[in-house]
Amino acid sequence: MKLITLSIPLFFLLMGVEWLCGRLQGRRVFRGPDVFANLSLGAAQTVFTTVAVGLLAGAYLALYPYRLFDIPPSSALAWGVLMLGVDFAYYWFHRVSHRMNLAWAAHAPHHQSEDYNLAVALRQGPLQPLVSRVFYLPLALMGFPLTMFATAAALNALYQFWVHTELIDRLGPLEWVLVTPSHHRVHHACNGRYLDKNHGGILIIWDRLFGTFEPEQERPTYGTVKPVRTFNPLLAALAPFGELAARARKTPRVLDKLKVWLMPPEWTPPGVDTPAAEVMPGRPRFEVSTSRRAALYVGVVGVLTLLVTVLFLVRSPLLTVPMRLAFAGWFLTSLGGLGGVLEGKRWGPAVEAVRLAAAPLVVAAL
Repeated sequence: MKLITLSIPLFFLLMGVEWLCGRLQGRRVFRGPDVFANLSLGAAQTVFTTVAVGLLAGAYLALYPYRLFDIPPSSALAWGVLMLGVDFAYYWFHRVSHRMNLAWAAHAPHHQSEDYNLAVALRQGPLQPLVSRVFYLPLALMGFPLTMFATAAALNALYQFWVHTELIDRLGPLEWVLVTPSHHRVHHACNGRYLDKNHGGILIIWDRLFGTFEPEQERPTYGTVKPVRTFNPLLAALAPFGELAARARKTPRVLDKLKVWLMPPEWTPPGVDTPAAEVMPGRPRFEVSTSRRAALYVGVVGVLTLLVTVLFLVRSPLLTVPMRLAFAGWFLTSLGGLGGVLEGKRWGPAVEAVRLAAAPLVVAAL
């Protein structure tokens, strides 16, 4: 977590470089509402991970006493094996997250953006760590200390930042071994031939070995098969779970109601009519009509909210659990309120008024 937090200035610097390169090429790389949703969802996952740190680390620490080996953090070989192990576990977490509805609901926010740029790399499902951490537990049994694992997992995540861009073409022989922007563009596409392909984090060899590799050929259409059609980060995070709950309610048989959460996304329960989803090439991207005043408000206040969030991340080790939960509640209200203002919802200003009134108390508590 510390590595990710310390890397935040670098993320924004590289986004600025990408924006400048796009301008020089006459391309519009970023759209303001989409960037707002991306950054907000990334911050939401970081806040959730910070609040739930005891829960997420607890399972790892509970298994560690039953380890098979005592692995010294000073061993270069151990670090190499650990990086391979983390990437292997990430591949299977990522693959399962595309093939089981409940895991997909947690992961889907990362794929909702219909753009593809470095800001999309920061867009994450807030509840995704509850799924991903399960796949790393064997590393505790092998004997890797929690601090080693946390560092390796952070390095794995940092590598994946740079592959979220359209401005880097194929990279020659590296395409055979490493995950590259070309490979990951395929992964984020919802074209039929690209669905559920290229799940690797650092190494593409897992996809080549296990039959999930697909080279980039036709132009990708980004986003999910069913577009989320909102830039409100809170609604975007909840939408996949809401869709599953609605499908379960419509399902006649009790056993199928359970299977809705465990089957692949394309599975249709018997007795439920689900229109076939087909992604047409060049599908229009979702847009929202925002007044200049509202856009300026969301931009300025959104940046200030993210700065307060960074302060929370830095100060979190000193905060009690109730204080962390209180901040998380305020932060979620911020996402909903700012998203409401951005999309011109009548309730948006009212939500913003309430959470802005609480902002001084939140900052003082940090």
